[in-house]
This record gives sequence, C-alpha cells and structure tokens, in this order.
Amino acid sequence: MPEYDCALPRKRGRILSATVVGVLAVSALLFAAQVLAQRRDTLGLDPGAYPVGFQLLTEQDRSRSVVANDGATYARPIRVYVWYPVKAASKPIRFGRYAALADDDIWPAEISGRTRDVLKFSRGPLARSLDPVALEALLQRPLLAAENAKSAPGRFPLIAIGLGLYYESPITFAALAEYLAGRGFVVVTVPLVGTNSALVRIDAQDLETQVRDLEFAVARARQLPFVRPDRLGVLGFDMGGMAGVILAMRDPSVDAFASLDSGILYPHPSGLPQVSPSYDVAALRVPWLHAAPLRPGERPQDPSVKSLFDAAVHSNRYLLVTNGMGHVDFTSYALIEGRRAAPGYWAEAGPDAVHRHRIVADYVAHFFAAFLRTDPASVAWITRDPQGPFPGSQMTLEHRTATPPSIGYDELVQAIVRGDAETAIEKLRMADGADTKRVVLDQVHLERLGVSLLYTWGLAKEALPFLRYTAERYPASVQAQAILADGYVLIENYSAAIDVLSKLAAQHPDNVGLRARLEQVRTLQNSPRQ
Repeated sequence: MPEYDCALPRKRGRILSATVVGVLAVSALLFAAQVLAQRRDTLGLDPGAYPVGFQLLTEQDRSRSVVANDGATYARPIRVYVWYPVKAASKPIRFGRYAALADDDIWPAEISGRTRDVLKFSRGPLARSLDPVALEALLQRPLLAAENAKSAPGRFPLIAIGLGLYYESPITFAALAEYLAGRGFVVVTVPLVGTNSALVRIDAQDLETQVRDLEFAVARARQLPFVRPDRLGVLGFDMGGMAGVILAMRDPSVDAFASLDSGILYPHPSGLPQVSPSYDVAALRVPWLHAAPLRPGERPQDPSVKSLFDAAVHSNRYLLVTNGMGHVDFTSYALIEGRRAAPGYWAEAGPDAVHRHRIVADYVAHFFAAFLRTDPASVAWITRDPQGPFPGSQMTLEHRTATPPSIGYDELVQAIVRGDAETAIEKLRMADGADTKRVVLDQVHLERLGVSLLYTWGLAKEALPFLRYTAERYPASVQAQAILADGYVLIENYSAAIDVLSKLAAQHPDNVGLRARLEQVRTLQNSPRQ
C-alpha cells in the first residue's frame, strides 16, 4: 500500500481529536462562565469549604397546646429549619422558595383562620421596600443551599439561631445560616411565633415560648445523623438574643453564645430578659460574643447600673462595637440591593452595609470555630483589632477573660451528699463577696435545702458543716439556728444543740416552742444511752 494511503487516516484522526478537544474546551469555558455568572448572581455570603444543604422538618410539640379561633386546642406546630454541610453541590434553592416557606410558617388555617391568608411575605417590609421588578428578580435569585441534599460524612457542631421581633421569619438569617453551614456547622432555627398568636408580645410568656421552641429545635436536630450532640452554640438577634442568653444561662449543654444587636447589654424597657426566672448573670459561664452599635441614650444614667458585659464575670466575653450599623444590617436583608427605606424598620441602605455585614459574619464564624471546634487559629483571629483586617470599619473589640465561678446549687448539693461539705462551704465563702445575689446564697433556698437534707433524707452528719454555715450567714434567722440545733441532736451532740438553743431562747424569751425544745434536748442529754 502506498505510504500516503495510510497517512491520511492518521491525519484525519488528529483533526477529529483536535476538534473534540476544542469542543470540550469551549464547553468547559462556557460552563465556567455560567458558574461564574451564577456565583455573581448568587445572593449570600462567600461559600465555605462545604457545599450546603437545607431541609425543613415539620413537627409538633405535644407537650404544649395552642388554641384555635373556634376554641379547639392543637399541639403546638413547630417548623425546624436545618442547614448542614453536604457531600456535593447541586441545584441551589432560590430566594422565592424561602419566601414561600415564610408564608407557610403561619399556622394552618384551622388554627389561625384568616391570619394565614393575610400575613404573607408579599405584605412584609422587604417586599414593600422593592419595586415589582426588583422583587421578582430577588425571588428568582439563587442562594447557596440545595434542598434535601445528601449530608457530608461525619458529624458537625450545632448552632441554634433565635430570631428577632419584626424579623420573625428564618428568611432573615438564611444567608448567615448557609455561611456557617459551609464552614462545617449544622444550623437550626424556628420561626418566631407567639405563645398563641403569630404576632409576638414582648413579655415573659412569649420569651419563654421562644426559648422552649429553640430547645425543641435543638432536641430534634440532635437526632439527625450528621449532628454532634455534644457541641452546641446559640446565636440570637434582637429578641432572639434575649432567648439565647436565657438558654445559655439555664442549659449546661450550651458551649458558646453570640448575640447580635440584642437588648441584653443594659436593662431593656420591657424588663426582658431579667424578668425570666432563669435569668442569672453568674450562670453565664460560656464564651460570649456580643456585636452591636452603642446608640445614644442606651447606657443608663445611673452609674451603679452595670452592663451585662461588666457583670458576666464568669464568661470569656467579647464586645464587638459596630458603630454605623443599622438593626437590619445584622440580617440577611443587608445583602439585598435596591432596598428603599421601610418606615418603622430601616432607612436607606448605607454604601457599606454589605461590607459591615460580612465583617460581623466573619467574627461569628470564627467565634464558633474557636469554641465549638477548639480551633487555635480562630481563637487568635477573634482577638484581633478589627481595624487590622477591616480598616475604616469604625469597629472596636474589647475582650475580657473569665474569672473562675463560685459553686452552684447543684454542685453544692452533690458535694454535701457525697460527704464533701467542707470543701463546698469554702467555695461558698469565696462567693460571699462576689456573688451575693446568687440564688444559692439566698436565705430561703439555704434554709429549705437544710430542711430537705436533715428531715427528708436524714443526712445530719453530711449536712452539719452546711447547717453551721447557714446559721452563721443568717444569725437572725430562728429557723436556721433551730435546724442547726436539730442537726446536732441527730448526731447526739446534745451539748452543742443546747448551746445553740439557749442563745436562741435568750434572744426570743417569749417563744414557748424554743423553751420546750430546749428542755427536750436537756432531757435527751440526761437520759441513759441505750
């Protein structure tokens, strides 16, 4: 065969291969261009190391009931929003999907009646602040999360977000939730709904309802296979920060707490969250980040009123002052271009609102990485002056380390029961000066604990150091002295009991019962031992 006859197919093969490569290259470039265009159009913060998934869990809390318009009762509906790291990226959710979910967050019509038809996203402040074309464009914009995507392998720390008054829908923090999920966290939240109404009241009852809704969401999320049940962070905005600080104070499983522009730094006009029975400054012992601007008139005129940042001495705490940020700038709405002023909500968006929002998001992400994953680099990062990485931001950071906490009520009881009351009393004495307002040092609580230990459980020997401490701390209390005397009687130290009762009877000569008890103990002392 002539040489050229066999060369022709090889040449054609090279041409064909080059053509295929060229087509693939062009396709790759087109795909890359589409990805870049999609990223430019994506609403949200910068993606993290993980793609993000989203799922909605429709639940009921059967331990609580709500009353419908017709008087019927139903189990409390709770919708748990979950964002989480996923294995591979897929088609992202659009803003319109979140808006539709916001509509469905209103309780079913059989409970809420016409309220469900009236309280629509399209009536809300964000929709009203956009012209129709801009609103439609927003509804079509993709975010980062893919609905019901397969989770990444492994388990991830959990962060629960408490939402704010007038920003009740999870849509207001969807971008930050996606941002955190992309950095290796599972994020959950629930719509802010009142105890028995979609419109929330600023009172103790509705605050407790929000706390319990968050507790429900945390418990449900811990059942998911990709959640680390032993690592929990709480993030709260506005009223959600009030709920968050209560949760951090009363739930020992909380490992870190962050609050964004929440009225917890100084006493709030509503009395929240201090009116909650669970509010205890000394119980705030987890790391805490508070980010907010300091507004004129917020600091009380009375110089004796301490801020929570000053008073929460047992917390490793960070105060990020974000002067120049509006309330809305802490929410995902800060990322939406073209927002006009919304009366009662926000002014025209400032030119650097997005930049400031990103700064706060960075601090939140590094804060939780530092204390939920014990990441040394993040610990170092959050202590930096904001003017370093973010020059011109008008932000400042103050950091105060925690002082060791004094003994708590549960720890005190456990120490007494195991026979280590003397050590517990030493810790109580250390608390006398620092934590005088703590429940554990309250006269009523100490005396009632003495009654339980002595009379209910018969732990006279174990409780005696505690009974002596209570009588010493409250020398004018007849009950404290009488309980101490009975403690001595039960261990058959009659002379000590007589000494206590004699002094008490001298102080209260008209108390017939004291004199009678003193005579009983003297009789016991003089009785022959069995």
